Amino acid sequence: MSSSHAEFREFGSNLRAILGGFLGITEKDNAVETKIGDFPGAGIDGFLSHFVFTFQFNKGERQGQLFSHTWPVAIQTVARSSPFVYQSSAANHTVEFPIPPGCQLQRIVSERDFPTKPPNFFEDGKETIFLQIMNLDARGDTPAGPMRCILGETFKREYPDIFKPSFGAAQSLGRSGLPAKLFFAPTGVFETPFGALHVRPQKNLLAAHVNSIPPVGGSPTLLNPIPLDSVEELRANGLATPEVPAATLIALAHPIDAVVIAPNLFEKVEQNIAS
Repeated sequence: MSSSHAEFREFGSNLRAILGGFLGITEKDNAVETKIGDFPGAGIDGFLSHFVFTFQFNKGERQGQLFSHTWPVAIQTVARSSPFVYQSSAANHTVEFPIPPGCQLQRIVSERDFPTKPPNFFEDGKETIFLQIMNLDARGDTPAGPMRCILGETFKREYPDIFKPSFGAAQSLGRSGLPAKLFFAPTGVFETPFGALHVRPQKNLLAAHVNSIPPVGGSPTLLNPIPLDSVEELRANGLATPEVPAATLIALAHPIDAVVIAPNLFEKVEQNIAS
């Protein structure tokens, strides 16, 4: 290669670096995604979703057995914060959720309030929104009998002694807006024919690529097996975590199927749960 060609390539590389620095674009950003839309402002979303899951029993007469099921469609409500640019974990970003009247969930939330989050999820300098699951109406019949999963407001109301909030976040894959990656860290109770099972607050469901908020078409999936403790055993032991969990959630997918468009979504889901 001639020296003039080498100098021209070096000039081009330097020019790209200068423009990238001026515009806030890095080579990594260029390799990720083209922006397709903006994050919405603060609000409440409702969507239809369903669950596919497998438990493994660790104790009792079913020890070692697996239980798998696909739940019918469920209605879920999720509050989202206004977008902000994530700086660092040391910044302990704090947001305000648009919690409606009658809801007892946390309005002001900081990153340190998250019981868990996926390793290395947050990247500095990228637009981010925090999420909080407000409620879920997931129930249905299984071959073993009726089951339901409760989170958020219903969990706090019916199991106040073991309640933990269910937070999550979405962060841009580029510098801002969509597409994004998303996670939920739902903590709640599975009410089953085998007893009520409490999800330890370490469950992360990750969707590596979503094109919209709410993330219709996304399918957050379980990152690691999660222990499930018997609520009866927890209460009998003063809420001390058992050495061996009653069961383990070893597979979970959470496909998000459609947006629910209606006013007063939180109240409507509350009414549906009570019916």
